[in-house]
Amino acid sequence: MNVSHLNIGMLHSLIGKNDGVSIVIDQSVEAMVKYMGIPLGNIYYLAAHSSPRFNVETNDIFWHKSPLHKRILKHFCAPPPRWLEGEIVENAMIAKQVISNFIERNQIDLLIAHNTSHPYNFITAVGLGLYLEERITKRYIWPKVLAWWHDSYFERQKFANPNKVIKKYLGHLPGQNNNGIVFINKEQVEIAQKYFESFDKPELNEYFHKHTRVIPNTCSIDWDWRKQDWDSSRNVVPPQEHYNDTFFDDIGLTKKLKQMGSTINNAVILLQHTRIVPRKKIETAIDFGFKLSAKFKNEKCIVLLVSGYSGDEQFEYKKFLQQYFKKKLSTAPEIRIILIFGEKHILSNRDIIVDHKFYKFSEIPAIVARHGGIGTYFSEIEGFGNNLLEMMSWGLPSVINRYPVYQNSIEQYGFELPSITDGVLTDKVVDEAYELLTKPQKRNAQVHHNLKILDSRLSHRMMAQKIETLIENIFFRR
Repeated sequence: MNVSHLNIGMLHSLIGKNDGVSIVIDQSVEAMVKYMGIPLGNIYYLAAHSSPRFNVETNDIFWHKSPLHKRILKHFCAPPPRWLEGEIVENAMIAKQVISNFIERNQIDLLIAHNTSHPYNFITAVGLGLYLEERITKRYIWPKVLAWWHDSYFERQKFANPNKVIKKYLGHLPGQNNNGIVFINKEQVEIAQKYFESFDKPELNEYFHKHTRVIPNTCSIDWDWRKQDWDSSRNVVPPQEHYNDTFFDDIGLTKKLKQMGSTINNAVILLQHTRIVPRKKIETAIDFGFKLSAKFKNEKCIVLLVSGYSGDEQFEYKKFLQQYFKKKLSTAPEIRIILIFGEKHILSNRDIIVDHKFYKFSEIPAIVARHGGIGTYFSEIEGFGNNLLEMMSWGLPSVINRYPVYQNSIEQYGFELPSITDGVLTDKVVDEAYELLTKPQKRNAQVHHNLKILDSRLSHRMMAQKIETLIENIFFRR
């Protein structure tokens, strides 16, 4: 089947930002355009907020942090107030109409709805479900709808006991009438099978065989890594564009180091390349930084740089980290260590607003790699590991916690990553990190090994192959 003529719609709360779902959306667009021959002009976006791009429409009804969504999350497992169902229906009907207008106006053939299995997108999911129910009643077979399952209420303990009102609408999360589903790990397949069995979905085995695929997060390697001298006695790193030369100055790190009697050349930088949310366990990265400082015998200044933004899932987490760091430092005031947040200088794309310079989130690992740093990734829960792949793709070795999805879906690829289990720091992981920071040849060998795996097993080519086969199955009976 030639899929290049299709008009593709992308639906999510955010488009083109730094969150994991936005990153996957852009990855899928790159895969479709580069490897499936779908013109960029054939791809349309519907979201609450978006970075500047062609063919995008926005409407606040899809905003996952709206007052209504916050109330839904607050009462998801609590006794339902009287107003809850009425507000859900009223707003879902608005979302339904906005989705319908978007599809008709742009003649969408395939709508890809991202994360409609998650309560954070409750109104979007219910609105889309109502739209599909209406189409089926009128016997329309167009457009086709593909749900991209990133996360779900099944995967979060705090959503384990929904109330009676919420339960009435869970048939729309991600929905009974989608033509197909993309999962990002194999554990989600088992969850979805139980979900559909509870709603007596017909021909379930055939549906999962032909109309679903596990498509893990993928990455592109955006530097000429194959032509490097991997036997070099110096760190092999990606080239740095002039724009990024001022990054450490602009985030205030150079000034902080000077105040401590140090310089950027005498600093060891640890990059926490994630959003600031509790499940990322950034406090473990702080603990790791203190242990690493002891390993260096305080001869180097340790810097923990957090590149992602705060405010999702729990607003107080950043404050907790600042207090945790301050308390830990008070017990060892001689330690030279800095905790710094880069969110006020980092966006999804480069920009200069008045005199304020913003740096591209996906390029931060390259900046840290050029300085000889490493990444920290001690998450306890991840859907897959987008930011981990991004760090590795820029030649930044990382230390990790072997979270469940890593053990079940990523470890099989054979990446070389110093690791811990169950969030328990060990002397071994500190020693291995120290070697990566002080032995260029060992570091180069590990980085090269991981890049080869990324290129062969988790590239956008692989994503394109799986998407194309799934689309063919959705549109044609075989």
